[in-house]
Amino acid sequence: MTLFITLVLLTISFLWIFYDIYAYLEIKAGSDAFERISKFIGIGFVARILLYISFGIFVLKAFRNGLRSERLVILSIITGVVSAICLVFDLAALEDIGTDYLVHGDECTMEWIWLFSSLAVRLLFYVTVYLLIIRILRGIKSLTSTRKTIVDEIIYEVTQYVGIVCSLIGIIFTSYAYVALDDFPFRNWLVWLLMFYCLVIILPYFTMIIYWIIRLTGKAEMTLFDEKVRHDIAHSGLIAWLVSIAVMVLIFVVHFGKASSATMFMWFPFYLFSTLLVFSVSLLERYKKR
Repeated sequence: MTLFITLVLLTISFLWIFYDIYAYLEIKAGSDAFERISKFIGIGFVARILLYISFGIFVLKAFRNGLRSERLVILSIITGVVSAICLVFDLAALEDIGTDYLVHGDECTMEWIWLFSSLAVRLLFYVTVYLLIIRILRGIKSLTSTRKTIVDEIIYEVTQYVGIVCSLIGIIFTSYAYVALDDFPFRNWLVWLLMFYCLVIILPYFTMIIYWIIRLTGKAEMTLFDEKVRHDIAHSGLIAWLVSIAVMVLIFVVHFGKASSATMFMWFPFYLFSTLLVFSVSLLERYKKR
């Protein structure tokens, strides 16, 4: 049932790409029907959100039935995470275009580049999910009952991939915000907006961690895998802490003398994302060596 729902939502979202292309071109041409077009764009956003939820449930169920974390599975999850994060930035870009481009006549070059680049990311995600569903339906990947420990290992591995993707996006975003804002004066609304975007970027990783905690609380006893995980987390935590010292020194040097700039608050998300990157890479490397 979950596979069928995912397939339906995937098809709707895939076809909606063509409408979005048409809508973006119409808006860029200064169409007077912006409000009508934006309503249909909004429906596409709802379909995408439902697809991300359905796909997440579908993958978790597939793991429980024996799906292994092969390249196609990891690629579909990574592109799904990136596409889900892009959704919020798509909304922000459309909001800027609606005010700056259509009302004030600004070019909004970066917003247009972002929207069309986001379409490419969405297309890649849809294609990989289609290929994954086809593989499952054809029985190329045998889905049989698997041990609970194996499921834990797969989810553990996927969590590290999600952490790496989120941290890389976060580092790119915070670095871009720092360069773009430069000495922009401090504004409360701007700081809160930047923090909101950072929260959106890290949200997929937090969701995986919460799910992981829920699974651990439901286990009656510790296994050998759990003992290895505890040792790996301690080792990777130490590495991340040591690297974070160098990161904080770098942040201190870069921010020195810019106490009144809005970018002074970007040190925390940059520190968070850089530490998460080192932590996730270290955990995944140790897991792959087993």
